[in-house]
Amino acid sequence: MNHKFFLFLFLVVLIGCNNKKEISFEALHISTEKEINKPLVIVNVPKAIKDTKVAAAINQVIKDKIIALLIFDDDIAVDNIDDAISSLNEEFLSVKEKIPGDATRWEVTINGEVVYETDKIITIDLETYEFTGGAHGYESSILLNFDVVKGELIPNEELFASKEAFYNLAETKFRTQEKIPAEGPINDTGFMFEEEVFMLPINIGYTKDGLRLLYNTYEVGSYADGQIEVLLPYTEVNQMLAIKGEEKE
Repeated sequence: MNHKFFLFLFLVVLIGCNNKKEISFEALHISTEKEINKPLVIVNVPKAIKDTKVAAAINQVIKDKIIALLIFDDDIAVDNIDDAISSLNEEFLSVKEKIPGDATRWEVTINGEVVYETDKIITIDLETYEFTGGAHGYESSILLNFDVVKGELIPNEELFASKEAFYNLAETKFRTQEKIPAEGPINDTGFMFEEEVFMLPINIGYTKDGLRLLYNTYEVGSYADGQIEVLLPYTEVNQMLAIKGEEKE
């Protein structure tokens, strides 16, 4: 073997090692806890710190989700978190002025975590809580899947190599878990799927244990039903996925 071959082999190994950890994270923390007469905003989310395409995509998408949760008036154009918080403050003060006796403090809490990471895909889970008056607040989860190679957010429709097969499996698993007869209407036990037709949830994400299907409160059920999730092991769904999950040994 010559020196050129050894140099080539060294470069291949070096590039492979670099690609295994293309991105690192630090914590982004925002809190208005000490501010008086303003909504309580607490944000704890991962922030990608490497200068890569996927890092930029992750940070931009998370920022956009935070802004969307903070903006009370959809007609207001905001492109940074500070302005979004100011917008929420203004709306809160406006409501307090109209209803002086209502001293209930509004709240928006967003906690994020990297729940799955390989050299091909990164999944981030944003757990949110919003309270802007009323009988109770609203909790929800946002699952975000990022293609590490392409450096972009993966739309749900691009998660599947065989969507029809996945859809059929998901419905079967949902019916079994929720004790809905295979041949009966999907809403037989009180669910509220539109037109009595099963649908995949808005939030689908990779986890260490399998693919997570998450229906947020009100998505297919009542407030009392809360969140409903179905976990599909990779041994059952990998053949249907565009990017395979890591199966447990």
